[in-house]
Amino acid sequence: MDSKEHIPVLVDKVVELLVNEPRGFYVDATAGTGGHSEAILGAGTDKMRLLCIDCDSMALEKARVRLKPFGERVTFIHGYYNDIDRYLADRRADGILADLGLSSLQLADEKRGFSYMVDARLDMSMGERARSVIELLNRAGERELAEIIKRYGEERRARRIAKNIVKGRKGRPIETTFELRSIVERSIGGGNPIPSISRVFQALRIWANGELDNLNEFLRKAVEYLNPGGRLAVLSYHSLEDRMVKRFFKDEQKGCICPPDFPECVCGREKRLRILTRKVIRPSQEEIDSNPRARSARLRVAERL
Repeated sequence: MDSKEHIPVLVDKVVELLVNEPRGFYVDATAGTGGHSEAILGAGTDKMRLLCIDCDSMALEKARVRLKPFGERVTFIHGYYNDIDRYLADRRADGILADLGLSSLQLADEKRGFSYMVDARLDMSMGERARSVIELLNRAGERELAEIIKRYGEERRARRIAKNIVKGRKGRPIETTFELRSIVERSIGGGNPIPSISRVFQALRIWANGELDNLNEFLRKAVEYLNPGGRLAVLSYHSLEDRMVKRFFKDEQKGCICPPDFPECVCGREKRLRILTRKVIRPSQEEIDSNPRARSARLRVAERL
């Protein structure tokens, strides 16, 4: 497994901050091809157990091959990370990891349509629950398209791009990555269009897979399924995800949500987390050089009280 598509991001920091019980039970909630899982298991004793979850059956099959040397210490589930409560039932974990990024394996799969560098059908599906990007682009109104591009892509030219999408689909349906890319390029005019293209593709992918809703659901559930002292680690790759994780961790560390002018707490909400990463952890330049997809990674970790 020496290709770049299998290099886990910030692996040393993930293991250092996540694994504090070498005989414990851990969950890799977005296992992918098993890079982080392999490192976590390698940091534990033969008593450590790991549950690998992923909605991508192709990636999970690669993880099975990669982690075969660990035998019965690993269990695999083909499913969604925000359904973690269904998979754990009454069991509690000593650490839970969620790596929210697309793998190079997914980006390179021409059938997925994630990359604007390859001409492919605009699928962008991470699993069976995904909504259709092609249907959205060819039926949604200009306002709805602009709101999605602005909200999930933080693209300031969202209105212009949405207008040109609606105009561009009149002759024939928009179905491929290059067709969409061409529309965005025309919308930008002069200058480098790549940042805007990237933001539009990000927005549509997030919308299609309900990524922010899934993340919010996962965070709430994951805290409930940690043992005291257990740790929750999240690797995010864009500002929307990172802000959500940061805000959630701060709220759970604060506890009480009563207005500051209340003489005493009436909400009854208790602190549940202690933040271990006072500042977000970013990859080193050395790691970025060896694994370019690590460039945008942000790691935050908190401990269950």
